[in-house]
Amino acid sequence: MEKEKKRREWIKNALIVFLAVMLVLTFFSNTIMNMYLPEVSTEAVSSGILRESIRGDGIAESGKSYEVVISGARTVKNVYVKEGDEVKEGDVLFEFEKGDESELDAAKNEYLECQLDYQKKLIGTEYIYTKEELAIEAARLEYKKAVEALKDAGAANKKIRNKTKKLNTIAGRIGTLEKQVEAYDADIASLSSQQSSSACSEELTAQKRALTVLENELSDLDADLVTLRNNGAGAGDITELERSRRDKAVEVNNAREDVALAENALTKAYANEKSLLDTTKKKSDTEAQLSKYRTKQSELTAELDVLNSGAVSKDEARALVNEKENTYNSLIADYEIKRAEDNKTQKNDDIDLAAARQKLDNQKKLVDELTELYAGSLIKAKMEGVVTAVNCAAGDTAQPEEALAVISSEDAGYTVRISATKKQAQKLKPGRSAEIVNYWDEDVGAILRSILPDVENPENVILTFDVKGGAISAGDSIAISVSGEENRYDTIVPKSSIYEDNGGKFVLTVEDKDTPLGTRYIATRHDIEVILENDMYAAISSDLVGYEYVIKAASAIVNPGDQVRLKE
Repeated sequence: MEKEKKRREWIKNALIVFLAVMLVLTFFSNTIMNMYLPEVSTEAVSSGILRESIRGDGIAESGKSYEVVISGARTVKNVYVKEGDEVKEGDVLFEFEKGDESELDAAKNEYLECQLDYQKKLIGTEYIYTKEELAIEAARLEYKKAVEALKDAGAANKKIRNKTKKLNTIAGRIGTLEKQVEAYDADIASLSSQQSSSACSEELTAQKRALTVLENELSDLDADLVTLRNNGAGAGDITELERSRRDKAVEVNNAREDVALAENALTKAYANEKSLLDTTKKKSDTEAQLSKYRTKQSELTAELDVLNSGAVSKDEARALVNEKENTYNSLIADYEIKRAEDNKTQKNDDIDLAAARQKLDNQKKLVDELTELYAGSLIKAKMEGVVTAVNCAAGDTAQPEEALAVISSEDAGYTVRISATKKQAQKLKPGRSAEIVNYWDEDVGAILRSILPDVENPENVILTFDVKGGAISAGDSIAISVSGEENRYDTIVPKSSIYEDNGGKFVLTVEDKDTPLGTRYIATRHDIEVILENDMYAAISSDLVGYEYVIKAASAIVNPGDQVRLKE
């Protein structure tokens, strides 16, 4: 029983120890695992101004030196210098035996041939494109007119409809006015046929005179009748006279009616004449209005004729645009092809001309050298310096283009040449200062002197720098960094964070991931394109938004998707 109890105690203690160990391992699992993860240092993606830098290594060469060479074989008579001697310009270096001048004569003849060849190539071919350019400009204007016609096609048709409507309205108005004129003519003819007021006035005067005579005669009869009655005339006489008076009274009444009729006729004549004047004026006004409408009708008809003569449908206008555009584009294409072919020919001509010029210059140099050579037997120093090499002795036959001696001038400093791409060199200009990065003396410095094509690598150029510094010697390896233009960029990362594989260039960012055992850090790939870089940083184009952290260094190789630990 006691033994069973001890056994249970032992199992209990063992379980406690096991659980304690598991608990400890659980708490420290993160730390233990992190011990075996690659340790990385990171830097935040930034934005700002970045200045491009071009860096390269080159060998310091004497800033100014020249090789003593001759163009023809000569026998050395005396050598007046040895290696290490300091010479001044004009000092005698070598003396030759007197030679045959047939080589000089041949060089001069060759020089004349080179001159003639160069002059022929200098004339070259003149390419004139006036005819093509005029044709293209004319086609462009036709195309522009067709486009404008297409835009105006709808407006023109609308104008035609509006003017046609106005013309129809005016035609209707003209018809109405013509009928009015015809009516006025009829009224005028009728009124003109009536008796005039002057005739009626004469008639009235005559009637009034006749009435006055009759009234006087009636008055005389009345007087005679009174006289007869007063004198006691017989009844028969009085009756006879009364009968006469009655007849006269009837005549007077008739005459009065005639006067009234004549007065009415005169009044009517006045009224007719007034109506005639009014009608004549109305006819004149109507004819004037009719004339205006007919003028407007003629103008509208002419405008419609013009519009109809040039009017086209939209489909016709669009087809014309396509036709003119094709003509224009065809002329441009032909022009560009011709220019390209001529440019190619011109480049070949330029190459031939440059080659001819170079050949001419070389031959002129040869003639000058031979002239100088055969003018005397002495070879003199062309600059002050130190003789760094002597390659012949008295009695030797000096061969053309072989250096008899080399003279260098230390006072001219040194030159260093480095290679760069044409794209990098586009942003540089001679005269720009550069930094020598592997020398730290205060007096060292470099200035870009020239940018020349790299004959061995046509895609690159050679940057030549003048360098100075007391610590620099000929043959030293010089590391130079020259800055280009600066610009602002949205995404800038350290150069050390950029990797490259078969898929191209990329950076790795650290992304955190929460787990039951704590935060894990995962390396995530982002493909990039490098826009510009200097010694430390690079401006890139990518899907980064600017708040990420990129891995710039790691204690071991890190692949996308790997778990890493951050450097404390």
